Amino acid sequence: MSATIEERAFAALGNPEWEPNWTIGGRDLFMELMNTDTRDVWLAQRPVSRERYAELVAPEGFVKSGIGRSAHDAAFFRRSPGAAFDGPLDTMDVDGMTFSHVARPGRFEPGFTGVFVLPVYKYHRVMFAAGRTIEVADFGDGWDYVPQITEVAMDESPPTERVLPEGWSVREVALTDDLFVDVPHPARVCFFTSGHSFQGPVRLGLGR
Repeated sequence: MSATIEERAFAALGNPEWEPNWTIGGRDLFMELMNTDTRDVWLAQRPVSRERYAELVAPEGFVKSGIGRSAHDAAFFRRSPGAAFDGPLDTMDVDGMTFSHVARPGRFEPGFTGVFVLPVYKYHRVMFAAGRTIEVADFGDGWDYVPQITEVAMDESPPTERVLPEGWSVREVALTDDLFVDVPHPARVCFFTSGHSFQGPVRLGLGR
């Protein structure tokens, strides 16, 4: 496989000319800002260090909502929430960093302990490169949920143990080919207090 991950992603996920739409940098740390009125999420599409996250001052009307390690090798957002058509994302510059408007979270689902589950309104495509082994979750509904975040890096506290709700499961899937996933709109997303996050539901047809 001679083409790079980035070249393969550009060929499969979306328009390479829409630079603000691409999350490039592999399984590195990325940070987000949240609008305090709308709760809309703005993502820095290039990797950032813990130190840069700590020192950045959010603009008025926004808060720093997290920094975490991406689970995928590349990703593409087709449009910003509320946009009528696919196209370049809305962006803003904060202290020399470009943030793209990528998501709008919904209300948390009740009845879970140790994990937060909610709909997220976004137009998201992700890539997992061939040769990797990834975790795939089943929320007890028979669907597949692919990994989104593998680590939260906002502080130095040791991560808590990941405890699955009753009926949920996680399996490992070895990828012999690149895996490209169209995340549904809205996505059903879970965030464990351990720092792990999964999104779906999708049908992968792998590892069952």
